Amino acid sequence: MSRFVTKITQSKNKSKEVQNIDLSVAILCAGVGSRIKSYEPRSMIKIVDKTLLEHQVHIIDYCFDDPEIIAVVGFESQKIIKRFSDKIRIVENQLYDKTNPSESIRLAFNNTCKDKFLFMHGDLWFNADTLKNLKYDKSFIVVDTQKRFENKEVGVTVDSNSKATFFSYGLDTKWCQMAFFTGKEFKIAKNLFNKFEPHHKKMLSFEVLNKMISMGASFACYEPKNMQIVEIDRIKDIA
Repeated sequence: MSRFVTKITQSKNKSKEVQNIDLSVAILCAGVGSRIKSYEPRSMIKIVDKTLLEHQVHIIDYCFDDPEIIAVVGFESQKIIKRFSDKIRIVENQLYDKTNPSESIRLAFNNTCKDKFLFMHGDLWFNADTLKNLKYDKSFIVVDTQKRFENKEVGVTVDSNSKATFFSYGLDTKWCQMAFFTGKEFKIAKNLFNKFEPHHKKMLSFEVLNKMISMGASFACYEPKNMQIVEIDRIKDIA
């Protein structure tokens, strides 16, 4: 099976507030849903009448005018390819069981044809306001100060200019596992991923952002108005 599948269809009934931004959106869904007691990709978990990945694709396509949507798959990749190959572009992380999300981010980033790049974890359920109420003229991350994310999740320190300074566990302001690269940060990401060493592939996604900040990247911190977002980590999260 080829690693790349070209998007050939487009959703209808766009938002009246659709954003005309020429961007790529990468969904990282290479892992297995073992913590949720699922033996298939977590993105294939059914929530009401849609799989999680179907919901994400629907919201992204609803909010943007013809976005390039890339799903990075790994575990049981054929299940996702079979169901979504005519809707989105697929990139396969063939080393999903030996690497961490940094490798999936790198694969998506190196295979986009855009110069604006948004990535998100594949286990997120979110509403349209999460993406509509953002400014895409500069690089940013999405944060949570209202306890939508559990204390055990990765947090971020924010300076007086609302810029992210460091990602780590044990911080009150949580990172919502979404990040957007454009301008200088896009160039920094390109430089980082072009020089990726084997040990870099073991980094978690927040460690990629820390590395970029150490290289001079700057990320605004946004908490969108009316945002609803949940990390689907356990069975009770689906409810």
